[in-house]
Amino acid sequence: MNIDLIEEFLFDREKRVKNQENLFKNYKDKTLVTLRINYPGIEKSNYITDDIVSIIYNEILTYYKKYIVYNDRYKNKEGLVCHFIFDADFVSIKKLMIDIEEKHILGRCVDIDVYTMKNDNVIGISRSDLYKQPRKCFICDKDAKICSRAQSHNIEEIKKYFEEVYLKYKDYQKKRETLAYRISQIAVKAMISEVSTFPSFGLVSPISQGAHEDMNYYTFLDSAFAIAPFFKEMYNIGYSYHEPKYIFDAIREIGILCEHKMFEATNNINTHKGMIFLMGITIASLAKVTYNNRKFEDIQSIIKSMVNDILDDFKDIENKSELTHGEKLYIKYGFTGVRGQVKDGLSVLFNNIIDKYYDSDLSENDLYTQILIELLAIVEDSTIVYRHDINTLKQVQNDAKELLKIGGVYTSNGKIRILELENEYINKNISPGGCADLLAVTIFLITIKRASN
Repeated sequence: MNIDLIEEFLFDREKRVKNQENLFKNYKDKTLVTLRINYPGIEKSNYITDDIVSIIYNEILTYYKKYIVYNDRYKNKEGLVCHFIFDADFVSIKKLMIDIEEKHILGRCVDIDVYTMKNDNVIGISRSDLYKQPRKCFICDKDAKICSRAQSHNIEEIKKYFEEVYLKYKDYQKKRETLAYRISQIAVKAMISEVSTFPSFGLVSPISQGAHEDMNYYTFLDSAFAIAPFFKEMYNIGYSYHEPKYIFDAIREIGILCEHKMFEATNNINTHKGMIFLMGITIASLAKVTYNNRKFEDIQSIIKSMVNDILDDFKDIENKSELTHGEKLYIKYGFTGVRGQVKDGLSVLFNNIIDKYYDSDLSENDLYTQILIELLAIVEDSTIVYRHDINTLKQVQNDAKELLKIGGVYTSNGKIRILELENEYINKNISPGGCADLLAVTIFLITIKRASN
């Protein structure tokens, strides 16, 4: 055995421990997480082990970025070493890290140690501290520590395990990417179908700009294709064992980047900001349902659990110097807008529209116009109120209810009245943008439901 190599390994381990102590000097009362490869011997670094640590490193950053105040990684004789400082209690973080070790395909391949500071000493939190069973050997499922001390498995067996589980993860990753691409394309088609619908009561369509002077049909096409890759990423994030609330934290980060790309593509015109929020949550919830092998109907409950604290966005808004459109309406009318809709699990769609229309034999255009009428009748569309007032919203709702009474797209009188309202809303500068977003999500969900039956 190479003595020099052993000494270098021990020296690097001591340096890592010292580094951990120094991190606590700068981040007192925080929780430290250290990630390393769980590989025997002193030659721990190769392309598979390094990539495994990188995958878990990115996993932690993706889902828990909200709580991380510092992170770094470096390579030494221990392999790739990663540190995170969490602004959260060590018990909660330990539980999350145990979840990764137990539920991630590569979780058994890494050690994720959690530390806190007690009486000026760095203290590690063990699984037994949380009344958890010891980690199992990834080859024989016995107590990992016992196998390690007894050297029950030779290096070739362990190396083979790492190669096999790494390939398993790559297969999973490929499957997830394929699903994510397919779903993102369905979402883009739904968005294009929405803006292609005519008549659409003052919305942009291929026929006219509706009640808008700053955007047209092609603006929406540019926007839709710009944000499509982000929907793919949101699906990837949702297709996971992580709890819905952490999935939501992660897709909100993606949503911010998505908005920037939308504004770049449209010369700072807001075509799809609400859509990004609604469709993103719906896509991530669908991914979670698919990952858990649950039913289409379970999407609604996943959405609810994902955004359980969403109305906290309105806390302390009276102290903000700049308010969004939605925040202004919340202060003035108590409207919770799109946040309230997702908080309710998009019940306006699941309870009123999808089951009613998913097997309809109407042509696509007529179907989408009819669904839009249904939405206009019941949705508190904040876009209408923001552009006008609460009385205009009530008038639009009453117009839609009257349309439904006379048959909507199903009758000649209904079609005549639809065209009359289209022209009237354009002249009055009325545009039901909130309903447009919900229409696209409805088209998306109907497509998914049809495919699942």
